[in-house]
Amino acid sequence: MIAADQPAGLPQELLVAVSSREDGTMLDRSLGDRHASEIVANRKKFCDEVGINYENCVYQIISYTPEATFRVITDVSGPNAEGVVADVLYTEKPGVGLFLPIADCVGTIIYDPKRKALALAHLGRHASLADTITKTIEFFVAKGSNAADLHIWMAPSVKQQSYRMEYFDKATDPLWQSYCLEKDGGFYLDMQGYNQSRAITAGVPDENIIVSSVDTATDAHYFSHSQGDQQGRFAVVAELRVI
Repeated sequence: MIAADQPAGLPQELLVAVSSREDGTMLDRSLGDRHASEIVANRKKFCDEVGINYENCVYQIISYTPEATFRVITDVSGPNAEGVVADVLYTEKPGVGLFLPIADCVGTIIYDPKRKALALAHLGRHASLADTITKTIEFFVAKGSNAADLHIWMAPSVKQQSYRMEYFDKATDPLWQSYCLEKDGGFYLDMQGYNQSRAITAGVPDENIIVSSVDTATDAHYFSHSQGDQQGRFAVVAELRVI
């Protein structure tokens, strides 16, 4: 865990942490068992270090099946070590940890300090195209939140200068034009900027949004799928503390 890369200035009831390569992989995609004992040991050790009981966590599973919508938001109120398939986990229950293994995609915390409501979103390219950040803010509002009260933190993730695609069919979409740079025969996507803009459009104040400056593609402390880490994953974990 890199101390300088952790979110700062959080309310005392909110705990958020991001692991690094030095904490060991939090998922090995080469293994048939996502909960292999040596991997779970890494998760437990990391959670212990940041003050979260892994046994009280909900493990988040991202589905890339053909029928996946990439905008599934699931309200959880108790631990689930086997895992929940969801693009966003939401909870109002203190003591329930949200645990997301990730590499390059934008692990995003959304928090309402007035209602003590917390979400952890996996905002990769698919979820960005699905406008999952807007759906998540709408979910909060439907629960009773005011979008202007929400705070957002985006964890270390791949930056535009490192995220190249050979083809991107939204390059001419007005919503994407400011966040899609075409050069060298490819397209470079700014997922953080795009999702930040969508959150602001949905009513979240710009000053309430913090984006980590860490580029997982160039920082050797983080697993990066775009740089060849096909198996390893770091983790973002969040929990409402019991106070």
